Amino acid sequence: MARSRDEFNEWDWLLFAAMLSVSAAIGIYYAIRGAKQNSTKEFLMGGRQMLLIPVAISILVSFMSAILILGTPAEMYTQGTQYFVYLFGMILAVILASQLFVPLLYPLNLTSSFEYLEKRFDSKAAKLTGTIMMILQQVIYMGIASFAPSTALEAVTGFPTWATIVTVGLVSTLYTFLGGMKAVVWTDVFQSLVMIAGLLAIVIQGVVEVGSMGDVWEINDKWGRIDFFDFNPDPTQRHSFWSLIVGGMVGWTATYGVNQASVQRYCSVPTLAKAKLYVL
Repeated sequence: MARSRDEFNEWDWLLFAAMLSVSAAIGIYYAIRGAKQNSTKEFLMGGRQMLLIPVAISILVSFMSAILILGTPAEMYTQGTQYFVYLFGMILAVILASQLFVPLLYPLNLTSSFEYLEKRFDSKAAKLTGTIMMILQQVIYMGIASFAPSTALEAVTGFPTWATIVTVGLVSTLYTFLGGMKAVVWTDVFQSLVMIAGLLAIVIQGVVEVGSMGDVWEINDKWGRIDFFDFNPDPTQRHSFWSLIVGGMVGWTATYGVNQASVQRYCSVPTLAKAKLYVL
């Protein structure tokens, strides 16, 4: 009997297990091979000898959660393509971050963006306050970022949401604990390939079922979803050129410039020039 489209078969489960296994194996590999990981600098910063392209991919994946992958298509499906303009705000953000924050923080040899607060204000309390705020923000963020894909997986497999969160959380903790920054970066590279493959599969299959990209565009145009560059200055409007450009630029400048995940990664490459390229 043919299986329902919303059920996993043996191959689906095998691929799911393989992804978790490869991620864990990367951590184990660097734990065994990484005999040099006997210092904070080596464990947290990869000895400041990380390769440019893997680090660049790692920062991309760090902020490419299920919130973005599930939320952005839903937003554009329901509200139209105006949200695409947000991309230009992100481009401005990475330019500002690479020119303002990277030259400021990289030469200080920081392992944490909050060390700068301590140096700048000569206060451990400032560093502690920033650290606590970051931990609280990350706990809330990771809760949502973990819950979203877990509910999606439960919908197609019946695998409990809590079990997915626990399983993925344990695997992530394992490879981070064992392999440090090197394992995190290379696991991000591997997972980026999985995500790109999945997104391409969805796009290609969708286009095949509709007919062509021209048909996709025509259907969305008829339904009134094609809408770019709305310059309405009304701040109460859901999306406009100004809110997406300015809001996107401010939000992502902070993310790429001073977020702990970004700082720790761009400070792990050998030179300032490469750190700037990494953010770009």
